[in-house]
Amino acid sequence: MNRTITILLTAVAALVVLGLAMLGSITLASFNVQRAGTGAGVWHPWMVKQAAACGIGFVGLIVAASIDYRRLERWVWPIYAVTLVLLALVLTPLGVSAKGAQRWIFGIQPSEFAKVALILSLAWFATRFAYRLRTFATGILGMGGVAFPLLVLVVVEPDKGTTLLLAFVTVALMLVAGVRWLYVLVPVVAGGAAFVVLVATSDYAHARVRAFLNPEGNPTLNYQVDRALDAFGAGGFYGTGLGTGTLKFRVPEVSTDFVFPAVGEELGLPVTLAVVLAFLVILVCGALIAHHAPDPFGMLMATGTTFLLAAQALVNLGVVTDLLPNKGMALPFLSRGGTGTVVLLTLVGLLISVARQASEAPDNGNHRAVTNPFGEPDTDFPQ
Repeated sequence: MNRTITILLTAVAALVVLGLAMLGSITLASFNVQRAGTGAGVWHPWMVKQAAACGIGFVGLIVAASIDYRRLERWVWPIYAVTLVLLALVLTPLGVSAKGAQRWIFGIQPSEFAKVALILSLAWFATRFAYRLRTFATGILGMGGVAFPLLVLVVVEPDKGTTLLLAFVTVALMLVAGVRWLYVLVPVVAGGAAFVVLVATSDYAHARVRAFLNPEGNPTLNYQVDRALDAFGAGGFYGTGLGTGTLKFRVPEVSTDFVFPAVGEELGLPVTLAVVLAFLVILVCGALIAHHAPDPFGMLMATGTTFLLAAQALVNLGVVTDLLPNKGMALPFLSRGGTGTVVLLTLVGLLISVARQASEAPDNGNHRAVTNPFGEPDTDFPQ
């Protein structure tokens, strides 16, 4: 596992460094021109905050990697309860509203903490009730009941993208924990229908879907994606050079959800492919760690974390390359975002903790207590 840990850390660190470099490229040139002769510092506030978030995140990574992840089992429900309280407070006058959504409180974004709370609580529940997960009541109603409050509080902010991401993680953990796949179809169909209704009744979301299906008829809503594709095209194979790109400034939210086109413009095709490769490396390392986890709790926690990182990256990359409808979602480790950066780096630390325990403890077969449902015959049907 030591080699896996090294490769995982290298990939994550490379993405973080690249993210800081791109944020510097985006902010420094115009910021210094504006502040020339004022005697002010050269660093943009975004750069300072993101560098601080990366520092705090790596501290969280080191702390999480240093502890035995099994100690977290006693803290699962306090973490879950605090997250629910923060999510609820966001919806009160204490919450801060911006760009049509109320997602922030006390300078943090609690929906990012919901990712940790969801993974830990579902892993704990599936481990404790593994012997009953094949039943509908425990497997679907039980695990669904754990996830439902978090999903509801996030979707009403509104944050449909994060809600959908958390729902995907929930379904993935249900299947890996051993819930019958036929039972899982029930919440998948119900949730899918509810999401379609939600999109259909939201003018903005509905317009985004129509714009994706008919881009020629919706130039305004496709402006962001069109400018992103222009930036990729301008970069070509070799790129224009770090700090020299100009089309990136025409891409709305280029420092957050659409940072990848800036990478393509300035650093070219090899680096954009290297970013994709880095996420594939993280996916493979996470899968290996989950496979070798010494117990069911570690296996499910590693599975949830790996799936979360891979799915979030996939959605972002799909959106900025016009393969998916436009939905704001940060690219892990590259996009500007304090809370998200700290949370994701800490989750990587938990992955490393699972890997460390797997290296130190012999494989006693305990992780077989939670089995993959696709590996067993379905006893609902005659064999």
